[in-house]
Amino acid sequence: MDNQQPIGIFDSGVGGLSVLRILEKKLPEENYIYFGDTARAPYGNRSQSEIRRFNLEIGKWLLSCGCKMLLVACHTSTVLGMDAIREETEVPVIGMMEAVLAGAFATDGEGDSPIGFIATSGTVRSGAYQKAFAEKAPERAFYAQDCPDFVPLVEQGIAEGPAVERSIEAYLTPMRDAGVRTLILGCTHYPFLQAAITSFLGPGVRVVDPADALADMVKAYLVAKSMRNEASGSEGGSRRFYCSGDTERFQIVGGLMLGRPIEEAGRRSF
Repeated sequence: MDNQQPIGIFDSGVGGLSVLRILEKKLPEENYIYFGDTARAPYGNRSQSEIRRFNLEIGKWLLSCGCKMLLVACHTSTVLGMDAIREETEVPVIGMMEAVLAGAFATDGEGDSPIGFIATSGTVRSGAYQKAFAEKAPERAFYAQDCPDFVPLVEQGIAEGPAVERSIEAYLTPMRDAGVRTLILGCTHYPFLQAAITSFLGPGVRVVDPADALADMVKAYLVAKSMRNEASGSEGGSRRFYCSGDTERFQIVGGLMLGRPIEEAGRRSF
C-alpha cells in the first residue's frame, strides 16, 4: 500500500470535522478525504439496518477512492454498523469506542465519582457504551443521556445562544445534580458545543472530547505499520471534502467548525 494514499473519514454530517480538526494538528502531513452524509442526517433515530447500509455505501465508496485507512467519526455508526465495513476489507477501520474509553480514563483523577456520557438516541439505545464502561470500571456510577437537539443545532452552525443553553440545561441538569465530574462527549458534533457545556457544568468537571485519543491511536497505528505519509512536504497533505446534501451549506457550516474556509466540496449521493 502506498503511504501517500488518503485517510478516509465519514460522519452523518459536519460533526466528524471535530476529528479532522485534531488530526490536522497531530498528523498534518497525511492526505484526508472527508464525507458528511448531510442529506440523511441525523443518524440518531435511524434503525440499525439503515445505519449498516449507510456505512457500507460510504465505506465502499471511500475504499474505491484508494483510502489506506477508514475512520468512522460517528458514534452511532460505530456501535450500530462498523462491523459491516470491517467484514468487507482488510484496510484498517477505526471507530470511536476505543477512543472514548481511552479518553475517559487517560487523566481521570476523580476516584469513584460518577461518569457522564452524552450521545445520540441511537447510541444510547444500543447500550454498547454502558456495557463497555461497566466492564472497564464496574465500581463507577455511569449516566448516559441522549441529547437529540444537539446535532440539529450544530448542523445549523449554532454553537451558542438561548436555544443551546435551554437544551443543555434540560439534558445535563440531572448529571450536574448527580455529581458527575467527568463528562464524555459521545457524538462528534458535541465538541462544537463544548464551551457552552463546560460553562453550564462549572469548574472542576472534566469534559472529554474523544477525538484527541482517536488521533493518538491513528498516529500510533501508522507508525507501527510504517504507513505514515512522509512525502507531503512542509505545507502538509491534501484535503478533499464531500457531502450528500447541499454543498454550499456544508462549506459554510463546515468552515465554521474547522475554523477555516472549505474552498470546495463535492456532492456524492447513494
